[in-house]
Amino acid sequence: DHNISLEAMGVTVNAVAGALKAFFADLPDPLIPYCLHQELLETSKILDKTERLHELKEIVKKFHPVNYDVFKYIISHLNRVSQQYKTNFMTADNLSICFWPTLMRPDFENREFLSTTKIHQSVIETFIQQCQFFF
Repeated sequence: DHNISLEAMGVTVNAVAGALKAFFADLPDPLIPYCLHQELLETSKILDKTERLHELKEIVKKFHPVNYDVFKYIISHLNRVSQQYKTNFMTADNLSICFWPTLMRPDFENREFLSTTKIHQSVIETFIQQCQFFF
């Protein structure tokens, strides 16, 4: 409901972001399916930017339709937030740091995974920065 003003209700931006992250954390499966994580890692290694973007776009097309729609919505929203970075200090990099674990729900117990956290974060940053290309 676009007529609801969270600001008028005294709801802080941090509370809204926390609720959003909690929503994604409570899903039975992560928004970005585990079965596509390795493919995302491999695609991130492609040196040619245009080729990498096209490959990432193909991976996003493999999402379940509901996941695709929610992913499109959240990435588009994060892109709009990042466009206001001079006011809110939230660049695409900062947003990707905050949201990649929520969207991908990694296994932080896995030592191998720990070495790829920056790569996962950079993939989400690319989605945020290039959302018009992906959607």
